[in-house]
Amino acid sequence: MSGTEGSWGACWVLVTGASRGLGAAICEGVAPLLGEGSRMVGVARTAGGLANTEGQVKKAGAKVQFLPVVLDLGVASKADMETALKLHFGGENVPRPSRVLIFHNAGSLGSLRYLKDQGDQQHVQQYFNLNVSSVVTLNAVFMSMVRSLAPSAAIEVINISSLCAVQPFKSWGLYCAGKAGRDMLFRVLAAEEPNVTVLNYAPGPLDNDMQVAARTETADDDLRSIFSSMKSEGKLLPCSTSVAKLIDILNSKKFKSGDHVDYYDE
Repeated sequence: MSGTEGSWGACWVLVTGASRGLGAAICEGVAPLLGEGSRMVGVARTAGGLANTEGQVKKAGAKVQFLPVVLDLGVASKADMETALKLHFGGENVPRPSRVLIFHNAGSLGSLRYLKDQGDQQHVQQYFNLNVSSVVTLNAVFMSMVRSLAPSAAIEVINISSLCAVQPFKSWGLYCAGKAGRDMLFRVLAAEEPNVTVLNYAPGPLDNDMQVAARTETADDDLRSIFSSMKSEGKLLPCSTSVAKLIDILNSKKFKSGDHVDYYDE
């Protein structure tokens, strides 16, 4: 069991990439832990996917209000982010939380080519805008809003990381660099903000759409073969299984703020 119903109390929760896969599983897994008056905002590019997530959240946790935000973080401005957050968290009648959590889950693989073949400058710029730049901006906007509206709330920042943040994967240069950059950004945040809890969580190899792309689009033959074998041998994790471990880690509070913790770590 990853926690008792309502045990997290009144919370504000923001989850990016919430329309499917791990992001949707985070919403569904966290929902039962939230107490009366809690709000969960799910951000994604597709309204249909968010509607599915909302349905799952309603089944899982009756005490939380799920609020979908259709927003492409790869092109959204700071003003777009501020407007969306204030709309759902900033009303006078919105109960103030004792705890707020942001899950930086949204991301993309990018072009899975060798670096010698990464000549599309626009693609590279767009990749890092979604996977790094927008994360910095959204995190700053969120923290500023929380400190203005709920200054006594405890802030927890969870970055969805990867083994690729700490190990090089051939033909996955963009993805590895994006994940490594995000890990370091949040290590710096932990050093700058001793009263904020920061976690870089590597969820393990998930059985999701990203793995389908990994098996079909990876340029490196050896790596592509490894991904295919993991699927055929049943070594991929259901997203819900990884989320249960993430919740256990958050509940145990045994990690040091800023740490990189992998699903397979003890």
